[in-house]
Amino acid sequence: MTRSQRTLLVLVQGFLFTLALVLLIYLLFNPDFYRLGHVIASLFLPFLPNLIHAVSKVKISFHMQLVYFVFLFVSLFLGADFEFYAKVPHFDKLMHFVSGALSAVLAWYIIKLFKADKTNQVFRVLFIICFSVTIAVVWEFLEFACDKLLGASMQQLTQVGVDDTMFDMLAASIGALAGTAILVYCAKPIEQFFLGTHKE
Repeated sequence: MTRSQRTLLVLVQGFLFTLALVLLIYLLFNPDFYRLGHVIASLFLPFLPNLIHAVSKVKISFHMQLVYFVFLFVSLFLGADFEFYAKVPHFDKLMHFVSGALSAVLAWYIIKLFKADKTNQVFRVLFIICFSVTIAVVWEFLEFACDKLLGASMQQLTQVGVDDTMFDMLAASIGALAGTAILVYCAKPIEQFFLGTHKE
């Protein structure tokens, strides 16, 4: 990773943290318990790559971090904090589709990290799909917990909770399948773009 790339990542992290801080200050004067959880998460999630590196000594490539920051901004800041999920039609399903595809890339990242990329291709494909779908299921559990414990409406429980959950998981699963197909047939370009990782 070049010095200019590191600088850009630091600037993006700083921007996301500052935006979250401004939103938190706003909520102190305009209390909204439902949005508070999103904003608190927004304060810490930009630094998740740093935490992963500190704990595991795994270097995450520039492009993967940049894609993560863009997804974080669109899904968390625009989607939750600025209510795009409620205001923009199908925004929620699009984010679930993209998260499924990105989960597939993350699964491939894990395969490479543990040097399992020489294993049977059927095993790798099944692992990627299962990993991605599991991420989608865990996210739905978190949404359900927020609705039940915090009185939120992330799953629209009063109207179409079951439909919302199933369509979310379907969108994520389709995204995972699409991401897996791309990884299988375009592994080298994807690796060059995303998977610049190794242990120190």
